[in-house]
Amino acid sequence: MDDSKMPPEANNNNVPKKKFYSRKRFLIPTFIFLLLAGVVVGYWYLFLKGYVGTDDAYIDGDPVTISPKILGRITMLAADEGDTVASGEVLVNLDDSDLKAQEAELGANLELTRKNLPVAGINLDKAKDDFSRASMQFNSNVITKEQFDHARKALELAEAQYAVARSQITASEARLAVIETQLKNTKIISPTLGVVAKKWSVVGDIVQPGQPIFTLYDLKNIWITANFEETKIGVIAPGTPVEISVDSYPDRKFTGKVLLIGAATASQFSLIPPDNASGNFTKVTQRIPVKISIEQPANDAPASLLPGMSVVVKIREKEN
Repeated sequence: MDDSKMPPEANNNNVPKKKFYSRKRFLIPTFIFLLLAGVVVGYWYLFLKGYVGTDDAYIDGDPVTISPKILGRITMLAADEGDTVASGEVLVNLDDSDLKAQEAELGANLELTRKNLPVAGINLDKAKDDFSRASMQFNSNVITKEQFDHARKALELAEAQYAVARSQITASEARLAVIETQLKNTKIISPTLGVVAKKWSVVGDIVQPGQPIFTLYDLKNIWITANFEETKIGVIAPGTPVEISVDSYPDRKFTGKVLLIGAATASQFSLIPPDNASGNFTKVTQRIPVKISIEQPANDAPASLLPGMSVVVKIREKEN
């Protein structure tokens, strides 16, 4: 039906309906927006107000590098990545065949020099007696000065030979002690209870002194390093409780305490520290590392917390 043919009352009745639907289209999104805003504000007020947090955080620990003290070829590796090793456990054997041969040779030389010492001692005692007798005879004009000098020189020679024999024993003992120490160093032991995080070498490799073979972590001595913006450091204090979420265990809540606040920003220890002397300066909010302890939940089985895992921390602001 044509609207021009409809009664005027019908057209007037449609106007309020159009206004109602127009308002409804505006009010519903506004209501949803206000509801979401209220939820966000309520969540912030209930759970975030009075806290500072960061997700720039990870589990940290002191790495222990297992390396040799001597040059050698690896003949045995007793662990692999992920293995737990005990304190005092032998992790690496180096080839000791050459050292054992040297030990046998030095042992034989030491035995020989020890046998020569009594002979040198007997010769020295005889030379002392001869010189004593020659001294009395020379004073009594029984022998000539040349004969007396000959007895004196014989005594000096015997004393020198005895000293050489003793020094040879000392030198042989020292060389043998060095070889024995090197033999002990062919067995490399773990200095602590830990987990092998990285294996750097394989059997057959020739390793230099100080070259890494394993890297261990003591999992009983781990902590969290959280990098906070410098603008938040003022509200953090040592001893403050910390709520911790570990990405690998989203259903568990861990706790801890602030142990210490770094004395410098993280950028100061980067490979290339910032240099603003050139005049090209852009202000960037720096981050300061905060060391945090971490404790396992009391009612759950211990979680396997490994260095490098990402975490989120939330720290209650200190009271002014």
